[in-house]
Order: sequence, then structure tokens, then C-alpha cells
Amino acid sequence: MKKIIIILFAFLGLGACSYLDISPDLGLSEEDVFTKVKEYKAFLNAAYDGTGKRAGTKSDNGYLNLLYGSFPLRMDANAYRYAFVTMTDIADAGRQNLRSQTIKLGVLGENNAFVDDRMPIFQAMFRCIRVANMCIEKIDMIQDGTPEEIEDILGQSYFIRAWAHMTLCNYFGGMPYLDHALRADEDFDLPRETAAETYIRAAADFKEAYDHFQRCGRVRRDPGPGQAGHLSHSEQNKPNGVAAMALRGRCLLYAASPLNNPSGDAALWKEAADANAEALSIAARYEYDLLSWEHWTDNVYGVSYTNEQLWAWNFGKSQASGGYVLNFLAHGIHNSTTGGGVMPTQNCVDMYETRWGDPLFTEAEREDAYRQTGEGVAGPDGQLHHYYEQNPYQNRDPRMTKTIIYDGTTAWSGTSGKPINIYYDGKTWPTTSLNGKNRTFGATWNSLNRAVTSTGYYCALRWDGNYLGTSYQVTEPLIRLAEVYLNYAEATNEAFGPTGTAGGQGLTALDAVNAIRSRAGMPDVQERFAGSRESLRDRIRNERNVEFMFEGHHYYIDERRWCIAESRMKAPLMGMFIEKTAVDAVHPNGKAYTRTPILFQSNWKSAMNYFFLPNEEANKLKNFVNNEMW
Repeated sequence: MKKIIIILFAFLGLGACSYLDISPDLGLSEEDVFTKVKEYKAFLNAAYDGTGKRAGTKSDNGYLNLLYGSFPLRMDANAYRYAFVTMTDIADAGRQNLRSQTIKLGVLGENNAFVDDRMPIFQAMFRCIRVANMCIEKIDMIQDGTPEEIEDILGQSYFIRAWAHMTLCNYFGGMPYLDHALRADEDFDLPRETAAETYIRAAADFKEAYDHFQRCGRVRRDPGPGQAGHLSHSEQNKPNGVAAMALRGRCLLYAASPLNNPSGDAALWKEAADANAEALSIAARYEYDLLSWEHWTDNVYGVSYTNEQLWAWNFGKSQASGGYVLNFLAHGIHNSTTGGGVMPTQNCVDMYETRWGDPLFTEAEREDAYRQTGEGVAGPDGQLHHYYEQNPYQNRDPRMTKTIIYDGTTAWSGTSGKPINIYYDGKTWPTTSLNGKNRTFGATWNSLNRAVTSTGYYCALRWDGNYLGTSYQVTEPLIRLAEVYLNYAEATNEAFGPTGTAGGQGLTALDAVNAIRSRAGMPDVQERFAGSRESLRDRIRNERNVEFMFEGHHYYIDERRWCIAESRMKAPLMGMFIEKTAVDAVHPNGKAYTRTPILFQSNWKSAMNYFFLPNEEANKLKNFVNNEMW
């Protein structure tokens, strides 16, 4: 009876992990595991949620559930209490002494690359790749599986392999693409592929996964809308064919992006446009659709799954002090001194247009919006303006109220319609009554007060509106239909311009971005921005930023792949300081709004596009070239 020889990829250095390490020591053989479909599935399932610890460490946080641990919300819910977005220009961290701040300052400690025993994403993804490759290679050994079960195993295996390589590339750059389980006698001389090459090969694996899912009837896991079992399949959280094709489109979009396509190869943009067009067609065929605006936040909390999520992972129930939201919400909400708290910057808030579609990101754009008169808010000249700096939160994109807690917010149930106070009255910071508890949301800036704002804002996306409160469902939309629309809009605009189409779609790039705007109650992109590839590019990017604000790691990845991180991170990072004053023509709210630099400014350098790998890991491969050292 042939025994499996365990080969741990040179980078791993990981300890035993039950089913993942089949060895003579466990008394298991290939025949025990790979001939019976039940045991085969158990081996594969361990790639999602297997646990363990790195060799030589004391922590049991080892893989953080392998593939599950690579999901952005799970990565954000780490013991150091910070979310990835706080390493960008659009958010500050509530716990000011944390790693995200030092990374933003251009300093990288030995554990910051998520390769330590707390968050070994690098090692865990290679572990997943190894499991996927073994499942692909041993598939002919199954003796009792139905054709559908075999195809599903293959579909999931190719999907996992693609996801793991894509994840590695997102955070560490191009990788050796492992398409087989390494043998004991192999020479570890694998060179790094470029990021574009890595994404393109992952895209091919996602397409292979789709073909297998199609053959076993798993293009979607659950029945479609209106059918019994809709959104409640026993394997709802497992990948499916629609997700595979959507992620193929994402990979090809990333490959075509400026960071990975410095020559601007138009063929890559065309391929990405066609791939996302195909994903849209398949999603429509299987009856996925955008949620109504009233249910937009269902994609991230409140319900287990939605019909906009092409693939999602329900983390179960949490409350404001729970691990999956604690890093995003304010001390005033959860009363935890160990919580993180995402504090949006003014740079972030400026991304939300006026309700008429006027951009506000730059000072020139804000001045232009002020010149748009006839309706809006009253200015000191007695006229109505689309935007006025001393009444800045009126007439804005409705998504701002869903994602940002700003002074005067009244949209959350716990306040009983009363505003949340984040202003200074000259002596104190007035409290806010939240579910009958007096909570403080304002704070002296730069006081390093944990989880209290340092920018004048808080994150609202995953909050149900109550102080602590009852538990509610929290779900990670790993890819949803809105992203496919915006992926299509971006790639099609770059390949064919605003009125171009791709892949047989009747949808233009402009139509696709307007579909997402319309759902939120926003008007179409203004005509002055719709006439050229360059002008529409900025509006598509901004639309993506707003639609996915604080969701996934979209902004963290996007600003890097667009090669705008340097300019964004080097610009002054601002907050909004608000102080009570007399009501007059200049200050209609009786408050003075002052843009103010926050304490932690960024010190950008090119190495910050990716985390670096400790030399002790990178040097284990002969031809592996490490990332630029910090």
C-alpha cells in the first residue's frame, strides 16, 4: 500500500494540520483518503477551514482557517485590531500605536507582512495550493464518486488554486505558479512570474473551474429566485461557476491595470472587457441581480446571503463588539477599549459627489460645485449652491450616509432620530444618547485615544445603528454583481472608450457605470465627463471607490494597481474639525467646519505596493527574487 510522502513547500514551515498532512505517522494511506469520495471531500474541505500552527510557534492562530483566513474581513479581524483600509489615505486607525500606522509611515516590522504566527497568509495560501493540486492529481483514484461529485471536486480544486495565487499576487506580487504538488526530489529553482502572468494563469484556472462546475450543475449552488431553497443551500458558501467567471474577469482586469501592464498593452484590456462581458451574461442567465437600494447593505450585514452576491461567506452573527466588526466601529458604539475603529479621512468623504453628480475630490471641483446654483444649500450670498463648505453634508451621494458617520448623522435607529455629535462646543464634546446610553463620539484630536475619532468621522458600513445591541448576521461578499459591472465598465472604457461595448454585450462602458449609480439614486455621469476615455476613467474609479467603500480590500488594491497610491498617499491626509459658533449667513448650522491635517501622515515609497517577504523565506528558492526591501 503506497504511502504519501509529505512535501511542505519551501516557504511553509508549518506544523501538522490533521487531514492536510496525510502521512504514515497518522496511519493513513492514499487509498484511505483518495478512493472514497467522503474522505476525499474531507481532505479538500480542510483547505477552507483547516487549523493549526506554524512550527516553532506557541500560537494556535496558525492558518486562520487557510482559505477562509484569506477573506478580507477575516484578515481585518486580527488580534492587532486594524483593518487594511487604515494603511491607505482614506482612513486612520483608532488604535494609533498599531501596525497600520507604522506601515503608512513606511516602516515595516518583522511581523507586518502577515507571515507570522498570527496571520500567515503567505504560507497558508501555498498550503491551499498544495491541497488543490493533490486533489486534481489524485482524482482518478476515486472509486465510489458520482460524475457530478467528481466534477465538483475538480471545480473547487481549480478554483482554490486560482484564488490562492490571486491572493498572493494581490499582497506580495507575482509568484511561481504551482500547477502540481511538489515532489521530494524536485529542485526548488522556481522563478517568480510577473504579476500579470500570475493573474493570467489564475484566470485560466478560474475558467477551468467554471467548466467543471458547469458539467456538474454547480454554476450556482442554490436554486434561482422564487424557488424553494433559494439562498439557503447547504453549501451556499462554496464557490460556483458564476463566481469563477466573475473572478476570471477580475484577474484579467488586474493584469491589464497600469501597475501590472506598464506598456499599456491594449490587448490585455480587450481580453478583460470580453471576460467581464461573459461573466455578466452568465450571471444574468442564472438570475443574479443587483439588490434594490433599500437592501443595499444586506450585502454586508443583516441577512445571511443575497442574490447580488456571486460568492460570499457568512461569518454568522455578531454585534457591535464582535470580532468581525470591532475593527471597523467606534468606541462609542461598542465600548471596547481594545477595539480598533476605522476613522475615514476627509480625503475619503470628498469622494462622495453631490446628488447632482458634481465631483468634490479636489478644491477646484468643490469650487465648481459651489458655482452650480439654483438648487441645493444656501450660501452666504443668499443663493442655493450644489455644495457649500460650511454645510458640507447636505445633498450628497446617498451611499455616504450608509458608510460614514459624520456630525449630525440621524440615520441610525439607536439615536431615535437625534443627531450623533462629533463637534466641540468650546468646552466639551457633547455626548450622544444611543439606546439610552450617553456615548461620546467627539475627542481631542491627536490625543492617541483608542477607537475615538482622529478625523471627525467614523465607519458605519457594518453597524446596525445600536449601542452593543442584539447580534446580527455578518457576511463577506467575496465578489458581487456590482463589481462585475464596474470591472466591465473599466476594461471596456480602456479598450474601446465610453460608448464602446465588449463580448457581445449591448451595454456600453458608460451604461455599466450608470447602472450602479442609478441603483443608489444617483444621476448618470455628467455629460462633461462622458466624452473621453480619460475623463470617464476618473468617474469609473471614483464610482468603484464609493460603491465598495470599506468593503473587501478593494481600495487598498485598486489605488495600487492604478498607480495612484503615491500621489494619494503623499497628499495631506485631512479630517474635519467642527466647532460650535453663532448661526449666521456663513455658518447656517451654527458650526464652523475646518479642514485640518491629521496626526499620522503617509511617507510613501514604491515598496509599499506590496509587502516584502522575509529573506529567510525568499532565499529558500534559488531563482526567487524578493520584493524591494523596505
